Amino acid sequence: STIKEQGGNNYRHFVSGGDQASDDGLELETSLRQALGQKQFQLYYQPQIDIVSGRVLGLEALLRWHHPTQGMIAPNRFIPLAEKTGLIIPIGEWVLREACSQVATQHGLKVAVNLSARQFHQKDLVAMIRRILDETGMPPANLELEITESALIYDVELAIATMEQLNDLGVSVSLDDFGTGYSSLSYLKRFPIDMLKIDKSFIDEVTTDPDSNVIVKTII
Repeated sequence: STIKEQGGNNYRHFVSGGDQASDDGLELETSLRQALGQKQFQLYYQPQIDIVSGRVLGLEALLRWHHPTQGMIAPNRFIPLAEKTGLIIPIGEWVLREACSQVATQHGLKVAVNLSARQFHQKDLVAMIRRILDETGMPPANLELEITESALIYDVELAIATMEQLNDLGVSVSLDDFGTGYSSLSYLKRFPIDMLKIDKSFIDEVTTDPDSNVIVKTII
């Protein structure tokens, strides 16, 4: 409708390409809803290496989306959309099951899987993880769940209870992106965290930026 049709005495800002951007977002959401059923997702693995011995200790599962016409779509484009729409729940369960299934027989290697804040606060999270471990034969001690601080500060008491249940299950929990936002050493006192992952922004500059170097050394 036009301003005149709305009665006049009004104005509207025009942003070039706005409708196109909205259409593109809707198209991406539609494609994302189809992606899981059409098996367009794939896991890649980044090795976790002991820098002293050079031995591979485990693998981190990284989700990638191979779109049939757009090619590889970066996670920073589709993960926020999956969070917003709630699709992160079925996608996240697929990632967990696929990672455990693929790594379960790999000579005792651990596999790390990222959990979003929305996944972490699923009511049936622990039961779902237990079911996947049983189905795939993955030893609980070989599964590491990576969460960010946003999953902790949303509901502290629930987060503590969930992490304690995961610990009882034998699964380890690591805190990702440590050193940013509200990150605090008090996490180490309040939450049963097994590992800290220092944020990439510090690691990238650890040899060139003295401040990053000091922060990393302090955390370690």
